[in-house]
Amino acid sequence: MSQTKKKGLFASIPPRVRIAIALAIIAILAVLSFFAPPEKDDANVTGDSLPATVTVTHPVSTLTVNRAIDYHDVHITVTQVTEAAAFSDDSKRGGVFTVRVEMREQNMSKTQAPSGLDYASLARLVLANGQVIAPKLIDIAPVVLPNTPQSGYIDFPVSSQLNLSTLAFRMGNGEMVAFSG
Repeated sequence: MSQTKKKGLFASIPPRVRIAIALAIIAILAVLSFFAPPEKDDANVTGDSLPATVTVTHPVSTLTVNRAIDYHDVHITVTQVTEAAAFSDDSKRGGVFTVRVEMREQNMSKTQAPSGLDYASLARLVLANGQVIAPKLIDIAPVVLPNTPQSGYIDFPVSSQLNLSTLAFRMGNGEMVAFSG
């Protein structure tokens, strides 16, 4: 009985051709890696991200607000609102336009205890027609330490250009900052 030896898929290809194919695959992957999205720089010693210059793509309007609310011992001041097609530091896409609400916050608690705010479930943008929009990106720390002011922003996706002076920022079911009026 004679047994035929089964050969693999690449066994019939000469070794030099196999090496050439492997090098071609490596070269293609190396070229494709240049087109991959960039990674954020976490190579610094402290792990803190370096401040970046934000580029605004197709800005629609900006409104200086400087109005505040107090929510659970945290004093929240909405400083500025900007609407644009995109912001360079916003990797989450949603909506045709983005309304960025910039704010400062400070813990006003007399007990010197940190306060926690779940912005994802509490923060809302209220449109002139009463429609309520949840945030798509939050860049402000959820824990507010006593006597330590901090700044950040919350991005809201919207489908069209809006008159920013007709909007409002709401925390929870009550505390609201009208952007104008």
